[in-house]
Amino acid sequence: MLDLRETPVPDVIDRCVAALSVDLDIEHPAFGWGGKSMGFGTSRGTWVKILFRPASQINERIWTGEECASVLTGVSKPRLLGSVCWLDDARGLVWRADETTRVEAPAVSSTPEIREEPPGLTVEWWESLRGSLGALAEAKTTRVAVRQDLISRRVREYAGPAVDPAVDEWLPAHADVHWANLTAPRMVLLDWEGWGLGPRGLDGATLWAFSLLVPAVAGQVADLFADDLACRSGALARLFMCVELLRMCRNFGDHPDLAEPLAREADRLVIELSARK
Repeated sequence: MLDLRETPVPDVIDRCVAALSVDLDIEHPAFGWGGKSMGFGTSRGTWVKILFRPASQINERIWTGEECASVLTGVSKPRLLGSVCWLDDARGLVWRADETTRVEAPAVSSTPEIREEPPGLTVEWWESLRGSLGALAEAKTTRVAVRQDLISRRVREYAGPAVDPAVDEWLPAHADVHWANLTAPRMVLLDWEGWGLGPRGLDGATLWAFSLLVPAVAGQVADLFADDLACRSGALARLFMCVELLRMCRNFGDHPDLAEPLAREADRLVIELSARK
């Protein structure tokens, strides 16, 4: 698989520059997970994100998220200004570039997880996060962020028959709310390509899981989203996120420090959910 951190793609950059009529600051790239995307500041003070997928793997969930999110209201997010996409026959890939307003506030963390309490998260910051995710949950969409069959498979792999994996409440979710996708001191939610329907509480569960190395912050997240996380769907969302991240720890070496608290919380949630039968 192509890794943009290691393999230059000047032809791709040239095509984006021509299509969007903008110059990119190629001396200061920002790369996404696994080198599957890259972002640049532009000559007009905007931001351009370039990503690719194998042509055989293009689907609605991963390819139209940014443009579908452009119509959301009440959510603090970058505004989409323009897009271009094309088929790269030589590489067997489809490329996409989205130009958005640039967010000057930095990400809370350079990694999805945190290891210490982030500075500058005011009461207003937390209220903005809660308000944005609340507005998102009221949106109408047919997009699906996390499928029931995936949740069922992950929960059964970990808990066997002890937990019924059927989700009974589905709501729109960002589906990737972690600390590298949140900015401060102004709260903005970044990276909208994967949003869609998920179990109620998915976003709170995701941020909670990535906060487990700092119990005070994990507790703050749990309190902020208490209504969603306390219901059965919210507990399933937390178990799913624990198991999914444990799988990433095991298979890809991602977030190794999280493995112990994730396993501890997953075991606790199995006991909790099995008692709800």
